[in-house]
Amino acid sequence: MADNDLQIILPESDEVLTCPRCKTANPLESNFCLNCGTRLHTPSGSNLKWSWLAILVVCFASAIYYFYFRSNDLEPQHKAAPVISTVATPKKTPAAALKKTPTATPAARNAEIKAPATEVTPKNEEENSADTSPEVKIPAGTVLIKDINGKIINEIPVPVIAGGWVALPIQACLGGSEWILKMGPDLEVAIQAGIYNDLDKIGLWRILEDFRIDGPELYPWAPDEPLTWYSLTSSDTFEPVELVNSSVQGFLAEGTLTGGPRERGILMQRDRIVGWTFGDMVAGAFAWHGDEGKYLQPETRVDDFYRITFANGREEEFVRALAMGADYSNIERLDALARAFRLDAKLSAAETPVHLQTITVVESMKKLVVSASNAGFNREVATIFDSQILAEAADADLLMNVTDATVQGYGFEEAVELVENVAEVQPTVFGLDSDLFAEIFSKLYQNWITVSINQGNLQEAWSAYRLGSRRLPDDVNIHLMGVQLALAENNWAEAEDLLAMKEYPASLDDKIQNLQNQISELKGQEGKIVINFTPGSRQIPLTAVLDRNSYQRFIVDTGASMVTIPSSTARELGLAVDNRNPIRKVITAGGVQYAPEVTLSSITVEGWEVNNIKALVLDIPNQSELGLLGLNYLELFRMDMNTEEGILLLEPR
Repeated sequence: MADNDLQIILPESDEVLTCPRCKTANPLESNFCLNCGTRLHTPSGSNLKWSWLAILVVCFASAIYYFYFRSNDLEPQHKAAPVISTVATPKKTPAAALKKTPTATPAARNAEIKAPATEVTPKNEEENSADTSPEVKIPAGTVLIKDINGKIINEIPVPVIAGGWVALPIQACLGGSEWILKMGPDLEVAIQAGIYNDLDKIGLWRILEDFRIDGPELYPWAPDEPLTWYSLTSSDTFEPVELVNSSVQGFLAEGTLTGGPRERGILMQRDRIVGWTFGDMVAGAFAWHGDEGKYLQPETRVDDFYRITFANGREEEFVRALAMGADYSNIERLDALARAFRLDAKLSAAETPVHLQTITVVESMKKLVVSASNAGFNREVATIFDSQILAEAADADLLMNVTDATVQGYGFEEAVELVENVAEVQPTVFGLDSDLFAEIFSKLYQNWITVSINQGNLQEAWSAYRLGSRRLPDDVNIHLMGVQLALAENNWAEAEDLLAMKEYPASLDDKIQNLQNQISELKGQEGKIVINFTPGSRQIPLTAVLDRNSYQRFIVDTGASMVTIPSSTARELGLAVDNRNPIRKVITAGGVQYAPEVTLSSITVEGWEVNNIKALVLDIPNQSELGLLGLNYLELFRMDMNTEEGILLLEPR
């Protein structure tokens, strides 16, 4: 054997392990071949099998443990009110007051959560029927109805029955996109779905199905069994009653209780809820006519109820517009409210909440119109409204406000057209048929004529008068505007004829007398030039015709010795102004000036013509378009001036 050969010394025992690879004999207790390192011991099938079995047992146990506690974590808490119990009432207990037990502090997970309850005790033991327990406890809460902006629009105190059902008046829920049942200060649960019928005034709604609030069971009303009414608001808590004059409407029988109107309360038979009263919120009593509470299943989701009854209608747009705050301008808010009238109303007038009724919304719109108009946004206001919106709004004051804004923004013709279109869309929309429109038209035409007269535009005033007379031929106020127009033109004969054409009510006696006085004055002024000016004014303006060709504005000036005309007027008349014209020295407020003298063929004032009048060509400082009507013209007349009334009379000598 060579020196480098490995010598394996075997034990004295005859038992050895032979290496399957190199065939070397190894001691029995060896795990690896001492020559090549090959593993000698292979685990037995039996040991391997038991090892896997142990692993499976451990995994299965772990899975059970995990899912048990996981399911407890995911299981919803039962928001449970104190279970309705039958508590014996002491024989001498007086009529107990309504008691509301406080909400318990939120309990640990998986513990029962106590909800507020209302306890109702009969007046005395003798009044207890055989079918009614002496003491009844009702879980009590408040349903908060919120609109799309999150604003609470109704708070409805309710008893909770049959594990989480509440009865709510349909009208109180209209416009609510989110309903919350609040049980005390700390517990709020969403109301998700329920049961209602178009014929019923009351719906039955349930909180989220993952939650339960224990309360009395709900059963159909049995007309042949004793009925007990329990008050939920006062100490007068218990009274046997009968439901009379009842008729079935959908899921409920609606009627009245013996003894007259009732406050908020519940109807019970055999300790089971069978109906409700809602006090002033909904008149009458409502007995359940559907299935037992344990069989009830919600049919309509709250969001579907909102979509069916309220969404995408005029009222919903009102809600959005009314919620617009200070970040929006008056015009933006007004436009949002006005646009809502383009949509159909989803609710009847009786169903619509007060704050969304047309009359309430229109009051807000009128304030916005006045505010925007006062700020100078008349065109913007007029642009927002059209005949459809005004007809739907159906308010005379709003129509007048918008008409005034239209006059200021676009003129009288546009305003008249607007009112005409409203009258054509729905002539009886305001409930006063044509009389109201006649009044609006009359005021509009009178204002149009008055403004035109004040602006000196008699031609437009006559045009407005003729339009108004054709539309309202029997309107005496418009007719009298024609008399005033004739007087403004100093045409006393036409004014007298117009005044005599109609009979007038006694309320206009003073006005008629004033017009008659003016006519008499004009008669006395016949054969005279009548110049009207602003009473008390220091300047008397007038317009004359020069050479029967050119209009010239003058100021009557008794301090000027001669008539003056601007150089532009001399050029317009074709008057020669050169070194051949006489030059006159003129003393003005600006100093001494020299002006050429010309001869005017004629000056005509109010129909009176004077020929061959000398005039100076002179531009008055800062008033170069004006001329002066001086003494060489005025001395041809006898002058009579009344500064208080603003009248200058020129009578030819």
